[in-house]
Amino acid sequence: MSDGTLFSMDTPPTEARFQNRLWVADLLDLTGAALVGWGAVRAAEWVSTAGLLGFAMGAAWLLLSCVGGLTGLTPGRHALGLKLERAEGKTPGLGAGLLRALTAPVELVLQVVLQRRPLDEQLGVHASVIPGGFRGWARSLPLPLVGLALLAGAVWSIVTPTRQEMLQYLDRTLTGWHCCHGTREVTWQCRTSLSRAVRNASGGDTEVADFVRNECPVAAARLGP
Repeated sequence: MSDGTLFSMDTPPTEARFQNRLWVADLLDLTGAALVGWGAVRAAEWVSTAGLLGFAMGAAWLLLSCVGGLTGLTPGRHALGLKLERAEGKTPGLGAGLLRALTAPVELVLQVVLQRRPLDEQLGVHASVIPGGFRGWARSLPLPLVGLALLAGAVWSIVTPTRQEMLQYLDRTLTGWHCCHGTREVTWQCRTSLSRAVRNASGGDTEVADFVRNECPVAAARLGP
């Protein structure tokens, strides 16, 4: 066996380097986009139908993929110290980002089966380490932080009751009545519903304000005179 053959076997091709870390990054980004889409639907107070949720999640993933194509970075890749680039070191571009919005979910499955990323190879993109060590990683932090802020807001919208859910719980359930009158142990649903009722009433929602003052003494005490 020649030295050249030995080294060619020991050195993985460019496309194969960091592919396992990229798989994790893609999974994190896809999950994050799904949460952002779900949170956006709840924040807008829309009815969470399957079609609307699918559209919102898909739109969030498409937007993230476009940003990832233009910059090479996403919150998931940045968390793992990676960026996506072409063979010559350039960013993938908007076109590759849009195409990757379609191929990356499929490649999550293909990589498990094939132990390679054939669709990324066709697009001519691969993962590489963010240059510059920790300083380079820190310099590229602002953009992923925006994504993390959106994710945090989405999670808050998911765990916080919508206006309809708050009224349904406080006004039409026995546990909600106990919550409003402070006669049982306070649960997460009770706490968040009371907080939502007070925010809406303070913000000028007359229907909620009337309900709070007439039917929910605990929230009315927080609202003040």
